[in-house]
Parts: sequence; C-alpha cells; structure tokens
Amino acid sequence: MNDKLYDPQPSAMKARNRGYLLSIGSQILWGTAGNVAQYLFTNTHITVNWIISFRMMIAGLILLAFTSLTHGFHYTFAIWHGFKSSISLLAFSILAMLGIQLTYFMTIKYSNAATATILQFTSPVILITYVALKRKKMPSIVEGWTVAFAVVGTILLITQGDFSTLSVPLPAIVWGILLAVSDCLYILMPLKLLHNYGTLPVVAWSFFVGGLIMNCIQPIWVGFPPINWTTFWILFFMVVPATAFAYLMELQSIPLLPPVTISLLQSGEPISATLIAVLFMGVSFNWIGTLGIILVISTVFIQSIPYRKKQSFKYHKRIHFKL
Repeated sequence: MNDKLYDPQPSAMKARNRGYLLSIGSQILWGTAGNVAQYLFTNTHITVNWIISFRMMIAGLILLAFTSLTHGFHYTFAIWHGFKSSISLLAFSILAMLGIQLTYFMTIKYSNAATATILQFTSPVILITYVALKRKKMPSIVEGWTVAFAVVGTILLITQGDFSTLSVPLPAIVWGILLAVSDCLYILMPLKLLHNYGTLPVVAWSFFVGGLIMNCIQPIWVGFPPINWTTFWILFFMVVPATAFAYLMELQSIPLLPPVTISLLQSGEPISATLIAVLFMGVSFNWIGTLGIILVISTVFIQSIPYRKKQSFKYHKRIHFKL
C-alpha cells in the first residue's frame, strides 16, 4: 500500500508547522531583545528613539544589500515600479513596521512594559472582530476561547496577580490602543505585497523607509554611544537577529497561518521575555504567573483542534475510498 496514503495533506501540514516555527522563533527573538534593550536603557545613555532609528536604518541597509546581491537590483526595486505597490509599501512601513515600535515604546513611556504588553495583546480581539465583520459571521467558539485564554493568561503572566500595576493613565490607554491597531495592521497589510514581491524586499524597504523617517526625529549620528565589545555585540544582536531575522521570520509565517493564529502566537514574546528574565536576570514569578504561561501556551493547541479534526476526517475518507 502507498505510504503517502497515511500522510493526509502533507504539504498543507508542513506549511502550517513551518509557519508555527517561524512565528514562534521570531517571538523568542523579540522577547530576548526586550531584555537586552532594558539592559541598554539601564546601563548606557542610549535612548528609545536612538535605538529605533539605529536598528531600523542599519537592518534596512543590510537587507537591501543582501537582497540586491542574491536576487539582483530588478527584484529589489520591482516593488517601486507600480504606483499601488509603492503606496502600499509606504503605508505598511509607516503604519505597521514603524508604528508598532513607536506605539509600543510610547505606551511604556506613559505606563510600563507590563501594561504595554497587555494592551498590545488586545489585538486578537480587534482581529477577530474585523474578520467577523468582513465575513458577516460571528466568531467561532474556538476563536472565542483562544482569545479569552490568551488575554487572561498574558495578564496573569505579566502581573502575577498584582493588578495594582494596571493603573493606566489616559495617554497610555490611547497609545496602547494604537499599539494594538498597529499590531493588526502589521499582520493584515503586507499579504498582497508578500505574495507579489516576496518577503525580502518588503521587509528591507519597510525598515529603510521607517529608519529614514525616524532619523528625521533622532539622527543616529546624534547621541551615538561609546563602543566597546559588549555594546558592539548587543547592538549587533538588536539589529541582525532581533530585527532583520525576526521580522523576516514573522512575515514569512503570515501567508502560512490564519491572521488570528499569528496574533495569538505573539504571546510567545512575553513568555520568552519572562523566562529569560528568570534564568539570567534574577527575576522570579509565582504560581499565578506559571498559570498564565500554561493558559497562553494552550491557545496554540486549542487553535489546532478544528484543523486537525478536518484533516483527520479527510484522511479517513481517503482511506475508506481507497480500500
């Protein structure tokens, strides 16, 4: 009997699993970068605006050079040949790629990192509402439970039951809502661009455009920190793995997974940030925080239930037909 008979929809399952790995890997890198950035802000004179300007500009230049060398100038600049694609790229660069970083740090400025993460994680609710309105259909029970588990789990994780840390001033709420909207735009906006032009040009140009805009606010040559080996390797990590690689991985996962699933997988960022802080920075969390991690991780398995049931049905149907 043909062995392929026992591998229902192998290409679809492999693509989905690849999407999971890419998205979760990017969240781990971003979670690590959060701790690294905290170290920079605590131990150096580097400012938030400077690190955003530096990482976006340098990452954009590196990726543009890499794309040109590996795929040629025509492939790299093709996205600018059409008026619609140029406008879409500019909108994505400003509203999503630059927007998500600016709004995140502005939320922290007016509150704290925990509050910013919680407000950012309201994006699945916005996404599910948007998809429901677009399809003119109520969200499924699974989508409702996954959002509930993800939001509650994230709140428990980063507050550890101490809800007094959630006293949020109005400016933080406004920036936090903008953060959640930017997060949704980051997932939804680039689909057509990624399909037509590929991941590399979209990521490279969005970084470069965002970096140019940020350098009008904070030039990287102003406030450039003294460089030693520690600072060099930290900045290298912030630019290459935690920016260029992480965003490439995340955008490559977008065509492979549903938007709501990608938004929920972003819970990997606070989880990885917390675990790294516990392992290397002497931070501890109680049983409430542990429960939060379990709830957040469980959302990935809950989301996969209807998909696996559907694949199992197709598999048994094929087996019955073949026999």
